[in-house]
Amino acid sequence: MIDLLLDDYSQFSDGYIGVVDGRPVCVIYKEGTFSGCRTDVVDLALKVGVPIVNVFNCEEFELSFETFSNTVEFLKRLSLANGVIPRITVFLNKSHWLLSYQTDFVGMCERTEYSLVMPEVIRSFTGKEVEISPEFHSKSGNCHIFEESDESLISSVKKLIGFLPLNNMEDPPLAETRDDVRRTIDFEVPTDPYQPYEIKTLVAQVLDDEDFFEIQKDYAQNVIVGFGRLDGMSVGIVANNPAYRLGCLDVEGMRKLSFFVRFCDAFNIPVVNFVDTPGFLPDFDQEIGGLSKCMSRLLDIYAQTTTPVISVIVRKAYVGFVPMLLGSDVVFSYSNAEFAVTDADTDSSKLKVGRKEYVEEMRRKAFDSIVNEVIDVKWTRAKLVNALRILESKRKKLPPKKCDVL
Repeated sequence: MIDLLLDDYSQFSDGYIGVVDGRPVCVIYKEGTFSGCRTDVVDLALKVGVPIVNVFNCEEFELSFETFSNTVEFLKRLSLANGVIPRITVFLNKSHWLLSYQTDFVGMCERTEYSLVMPEVIRSFTGKEVEISPEFHSKSGNCHIFEESDESLISSVKKLIGFLPLNNMEDPPLAETRDDVRRTIDFEVPTDPYQPYEIKTLVAQVLDDEDFFEIQKDYAQNVIVGFGRLDGMSVGIVANNPAYRLGCLDVEGMRKLSFFVRFCDAFNIPVVNFVDTPGFLPDFDQEIGGLSKCMSRLLDIYAQTTTPVISVIVRKAYVGFVPMLLGSDVVFSYSNAEFAVTDADTDSSKLKVGRKEYVEEMRRKAFDSIVNEVIDVKWTRAKLVNALRILESKRKKLPPKKCDVL
């Protein structure tokens, strides 16, 4: 398995030092019965500033105080690496208890079995079988990358590493590309503001070689996140997806966005937002489930971003686009985009004006005050690349503080 992940490597303590596509990483690989991990490899990864990849191919978990004590120390080291080096954990077999804590990305394959509490404990306490399939974890957001086989999962992990910097003090790697910066985009945005469509089609066309690496694709599908490149530069993609719930923001969607934007900011990866949302999902369960708290958290994260942030208003920018706007350095808009305080229908009705008149007035005001440039869809790629080049030297200093209050 190590041969699939690493081009070249050396054994070190309880793991490996190696390279993935010519870039250094540290790897912990455990198989058989898990009886703890030495912390040497994590310490080395922190010392030299390279990603840490944990690969667990275990079938059992040794129940002993020594394993418990060792695992706590191991997790403590991984916690110190939070926001300092990328942390990736891969489960290839049975894994239970604490092993997915303190990591940025979790990968699973079809034969993975995972639960925080061991299945037999849940069974004895509730009399019910626990759902531990990777498909379930992919849909619930616990799994970021889900592939059918070990080989395809390792391949995806290698691809993910290729988008990331080695640590938080470096910029993401610049990849070679022959894709023309001025390549035009052949995409028609639906004129009906409530017609569903797949935003990933537009996103892929904009990126180098139309290559979009999606993260958590089965979770909160009303928003999408993932990585791509623009003229060789790594970027994080955030987008409302009108194909699901019309791109509304809900509790799960905002949690998904919060993690991803925070990760990109921690590791100097520019964020590109594609905005097309009618606002927040109007649902009582959402309200009592923490909608306002999730919104507040997302606002904090976008407001504090120090990495470049660019937004493209695709079709609708109702109240739900506020967080993305808050952190944007540059805002582009397509000419027919709609802007509204709540939504165009409700606002025009309450103001007792025609919908068309309201939309035109709000569009004019938005173009004058919020939008930096109105662009043609076909030039989206070129405009984004130019903006990224300008923002390469962005410097933003936040007020001094001890830590965030979540």
